[in-house]
Amino acid sequence: MNQALQRQNAVLMICRVVLLTALLCSGLIIGRLLRQPILASQHFYMLTMAGYAMTILYALAHPFWSRRTASACVQVAGDITLITGFVYVTGGIDSPFSLLYFLPVIAASIMLGRAGAMSSASGAWVMYAFLVVLIVYGWIPDLPAALRAATAGSPPWQLPMTADAEALNKRVAYSLFSHFIGFFTVAHLASYLSVKLKAAGDELEEKREVLARTQALNKNIIDSITGGIITTDLAGGITFMNRGAEEITGRRLSSSAGVGIDAFLATEVGFLDKVKLNLDRERRFRFESSVLKGDATTLYLGFSSAVLKDQRGEPTGYIFSFQDLTEIKALEEEVRLKDRMAALGQMAAGIAHEIRNPLAAMSGSVQILQKSLKPAGEEGELLDIVLRESRRLNQIIKDFLLFAKPGSFHPQRADLVAILTDALTLLRNSEEFSPRHSVRTRFEADEIHAHVDANMMKQVFWNLAKNALKAMPDGGALTVVVAREDTSSVAVTFADEGVGMSQPEIRRAFEPFQTNFDEGTGLGLAVVFRIVQEHHGRIRVRSRVGQGTEVRVTLPAAQGVSVAAGAETAGAMS
Repeated sequence: MNQALQRQNAVLMICRVVLLTALLCSGLIIGRLLRQPILASQHFYMLTMAGYAMTILYALAHPFWSRRTASACVQVAGDITLITGFVYVTGGIDSPFSLLYFLPVIAASIMLGRAGAMSSASGAWVMYAFLVVLIVYGWIPDLPAALRAATAGSPPWQLPMTADAEALNKRVAYSLFSHFIGFFTVAHLASYLSVKLKAAGDELEEKREVLARTQALNKNIIDSITGGIITTDLAGGITFMNRGAEEITGRRLSSSAGVGIDAFLATEVGFLDKVKLNLDRERRFRFESSVLKGDATTLYLGFSSAVLKDQRGEPTGYIFSFQDLTEIKALEEEVRLKDRMAALGQMAAGIAHEIRNPLAAMSGSVQILQKSLKPAGEEGELLDIVLRESRRLNQIIKDFLLFAKPGSFHPQRADLVAILTDALTLLRNSEEFSPRHSVRTRFEADEIHAHVDANMMKQVFWNLAKNALKAMPDGGALTVVVAREDTSSVAVTFADEGVGMSQPEIRRAFEPFQTNFDEGTGLGLAVVFRIVQEHHGRIRVRSRVGQGTEVRVTLPAAQGVSVAAGAETAGAMS
């Protein structure tokens, strides 16, 4: 309320300046057209300057008024007084400027309500009536008449009552009565309209606040939804994205507005046509699709699409709501892989035992024959092949048994930094490590403890590191990173710069006998997966053909043991 009255006071000052400027310009133009000064023009211009001075004083005092109502009262009273001066210098009872009294009455009705309107109307009529009576009955001179008389050489002024007194009295009574009716009628109508306008304004402001709260609530609800929401026009151009859509897709609305939904999602050709075709048959269309994220990673999203309509029910575009199913799909794949490997492991344990015993007998018999017969030439080469392949078959059976039944599992607090340091030292001295290879390490601290079986973790890290070197036949850098993922888990990442893997190869990476290398049994990553599962950890592979591979192993952190203090370290071995 106080702020509204403050604005109204400021508007009243501006309107006063505009009106005074219009009066001043009118006086100057009329004087120019008549080619002689207007009678009482000096007084007229003095009153105009007085009005400017009053406005300046009001403006200077405006910030210091503690009560805006008092400021409004002072301005209305000053305006009535100023208008009375204009009426006096422009003819008194004959002055057309008496109509200006309506302006402060209307202003009072807006700023001060009905009581203020009636008070200003009473004040305006009293001032006007007092001025008319003083002039008509000769108590003050009729300024225009006195100036005309002075110009003609007559006495300064004469009492108007020397004329027809009865007619003059009627004229005065008519003028006072008509102005009384006019002032109070305007005050009543203006105050009535002001009350209605104020009520309408209050109602509008209340509805505006409700609308603003509703819009803010709707925006908060939409932005708080973790799933993505995208709206498009009928041509498929994006018009809106919520915060969830921006986070899932890695793109912003500011840079994606107007982009076609097909290009935005980087999905299969005819994505929108497929949606339109299905929405013609049913109200809502649900489907799943793989899309490309802003950082070039592949996401698997579950979509629900519908036609977007306006208030009249006319279609204006399409709305897509979606969820990121990438993790869910990965977990489903893990479960399926775990089930397959469990069944395969059970079968493998029985088969391996059945094969291993006769294999050992065969290998032993061949060795005895070789020692006793000492064959030469082709027979000796054949016996060497038998022994070599039997040893290879025995190694496959050992790996298979390790995969099927890893052995005793004794998790305890272990320092992953120390385990990795030992594994990478062995790697540097292995056959696979060449001068073209290098190893970089980034450890979050000097010691990072996890709840693991140290011996099994050595095997996991050794297998992952060896695979990374095999993936870089022409050389490259292997980067190993160890860091706390949160309070309950530690992440170990192996990233190479090798040949990379396709999406089908990634899906089959942990299955037995799946290998991309000429040498090897294809059981290394299967054993790694089994050991990580035994530790209740997780293993993820991210790769693109020709751009290297990143394997991330998440393990349970040692509870109650914090990461040892120390700055991030980095090292390189070549």
